[in-house]
Amino acid sequence: MSVFFDIKTELMHKTIPLAVFLFAACNFAAQAGTLNDSDAGAEKPVNNHASAPAALTEQPMFRFGGFGSLGASRSNQDQGDYVLYESLPKGAGRSGNWTAGNNTRVAAHVSANFTPAVSAILQVDSEYHSDDSYSPRVELVNVKYAFDPDFYMRVGRLALPTFLDSENHDVGYSYAWVNPPVDLYQLSIHSTDGVDATYRSEIGEAVNSIKAMYGSRSNAKEMWGFFDKLEYGQATFQIGYQERQSLTLNQLSGVSEAWIRNSDLSVGASYDRGNWFAMYEWLQRRSIFKINAMYVSGGYRINEFTPYVTYSRIAPGTFLPGYSAPTAAAVQLANRSQRTTSLGVRWDFMRNTDFKIQYDRVRLGDNSNGYLVNVPPDVSLHGSSFHVITAVVDFVF
Repeated sequence: MSVFFDIKTELMHKTIPLAVFLFAACNFAAQAGTLNDSDAGAEKPVNNHASAPAALTEQPMFRFGGFGSLGASRSNQDQGDYVLYESLPKGAGRSGNWTAGNNTRVAAHVSANFTPAVSAILQVDSEYHSDDSYSPRVELVNVKYAFDPDFYMRVGRLALPTFLDSENHDVGYSYAWVNPPVDLYQLSIHSTDGVDATYRSEIGEAVNSIKAMYGSRSNAKEMWGFFDKLEYGQATFQIGYQERQSLTLNQLSGVSEAWIRNSDLSVGASYDRGNWFAMYEWLQRRSIFKINAMYVSGGYRINEFTPYVTYSRIAPGTFLPGYSAPTAAAVQLANRSQRTTSLGVRWDFMRNTDFKIQYDRVRLGDNSNGYLVNVPPDVSLHGSSFHVITAVVDFVF
């Protein structure tokens, strides 16, 4: 009974702003008369890791929709907080056994098709932020111009396609897991303010898409990158490279230069036969240090149920030559090594809605506190293990 009360109190305290935001979005869309079940996000499409309705063939000028997740997670680690993103101020563990902040969010969006060539999207998300609030924020807003069906450009706030699920990482309904593997997706940069261009071509029975982008964000500038995705039957392959000048890495490392050039090389592959799927992704980040992260995952669909297993890992950081001697803080921040083994199941119990439950065993590196936050300064958790259990309901509307 006490556990139920803790979850209920946490959800009531943290999700009231989400509920108000969701009610307003649904009411606005219903009044417009254009809400449909298939519109899970024009900028964040539901991928083939979950069953989703096909898009409508007739496109009205304005389309309204959204998605969300209501979840709670629990960690038995009482000396640090388990968070999905290190920018979050607290999570499950030391600050409280249960938290809704890791897996609770709601988003609403409107897409506009002004002409066959010109379209736009606005997406607003409400989720747990670094300022300990759920205040709604603009996640995506951009204008798209299609020169022809195979070539288009966009300008505005854009999602970065670093990983296979990067462009719909918030849409929990679009993938089998409770959340994308933390050890890799902690390194994700979600969006940039700038411009991109995509060219699509057919190579025999395969479809190849090349994307180039340039932009900036509050803690990074001169961001540019190239991404190539090849789809052949049930297989998808992706490779990407991006560079930027990062202020965040400089502040964390203690290096005296104002900006540090860093880069990401990413590789991904997935194969989905319908009744089962397998995925693998890897990234190497180079700045004043080099780190590698990866995961491999697979699942099997049995009617409405999809059990799955995932193994992910981020390796210890290695400092590169040519920089001044790293500070003790820099050494600790460069070494976030940990590995996670996850078991979970997804249940599609009703249309456009699923329920998931996932167990994670996290083992910290021998000289690392991993991505735990709020660890006391005098506490070392190096080499220890802890457990996380998470349950979430995902939906699209």
